[in-house]
Amino acid sequence: MNAKDMIIGLAPWILFSLVVSHLGAGAAGWAGAAACLASLALIGYSVVQKRSIKILDGAGAITFGVIAAIGFVGGPAVDTWLTDYGRGTTTVILGLVMLVSAFTIPFTEQYARETVDPRYWGSPVFRAKNRTISLLWSGVIFAMAACHLIAGVLASADTISGAHPGNILLNWVIPIALIIFAVKRTRVIAEHDAAPAPTAATR
Repeated sequence: MNAKDMIIGLAPWILFSLVVSHLGAGAAGWAGAAACLASLALIGYSVVQKRSIKILDGAGAITFGVIAAIGFVGGPAVDTWLTDYGRGTTTVILGLVMLVSAFTIPFTEQYARETVDPRYWGSPVFRAKNRTISLLWSGVIFAMAACHLIAGVLASADTISGAHPGNILLNWVIPIALIIFAVKRTRVIAEHDAAPAPTAATR
């Protein structure tokens, strides 16, 4: 499995954080619109390449479309709330999507199938590995969401400077470290006994 493809799937969430952090108050609607367009671009790319539309891309388009609409029509108070808590809220949604997928169709299967021989797709080992990886990522994303929400609380309480000492640590350093950890663990899990036995139907 190529973990870089999953990182690309997270690009809209990263873009949302970048726009909000750089533009600050009043930017939530624009940040949501930019992230929604990025998700739609990923969907369009999958269609053009005749690949399956990824769960993360669909979730991103819906989530950020709603964020953009709320940001544009909600007024200054709502936009300020989204600026402080939008990253945490959208990251919680992402974690929930990953968690639910682990017990239905693991979202990582869509990426794994692009690099794994089709005869292994029906293997219980293939499904188990992807469930494990999906649970790993959902846990990492929930940890990131907690960091973003704590950062939002601190930013909301800091009425003087509009910033706080934990901003870089909570919104960037820890999340980036968590993603690096998840990527490394994904490789370890995916490469362990890399060729699962095909099912009877695929022999």
